[in-house]
Amino acid sequence: MNTWGAYNDGCIGYGWMTPEEARNFIEADEERDGGEWFIADIDNYLGVDFGNLEYADVMTVIESIETLEDMDEYERDEIIALMEYLGTDEIQEAINAHDGYIFYSDIESYHDCCDECLDFRGCSEVLERYFDFDAYHRDCDFDIYEASNGICIM
Repeated sequence: MNTWGAYNDGCIGYGWMTPEEARNFIEADEERDGGEWFIADIDNYLGVDFGNLEYADVMTVIESIETLEDMDEYERDEIIALMEYLGTDEIQEAINAHDGYIFYSDIESYHDCCDECLDFRGCSEVLERYFDFDAYHRDCDFDIYEASNGICIM
């Protein structure tokens, strides 16, 4: 963390801090060195690329980090996939949109879910054997986005 005033005077920053330490540090003297706070580097914290933080609201970034810390690894992977899907480097945008999507760990688990929607009860086993699951899965794939980390979003 740093302030633009301190940075312009040659200060390289106030050091690495946890979200709680950063919040307390700012609240102790909000106007320190001009008070225009910025986070200089998060360095891919928790596996999430925060993008350019030079003009980001520091408290929003701190809240985003706290939210990510409360998530398990799979939920953070969902956030990374959603950032890719939304085409954004704004972590808070993905966090806010997270509940509006359904996530699958991979394409096979999505296909399994699609297969559960089929109801072959009452049909002969012969009919089920002749069902073209590959074609059905190709049709299902039109409704899904597969992110580069393997998470599928619907």
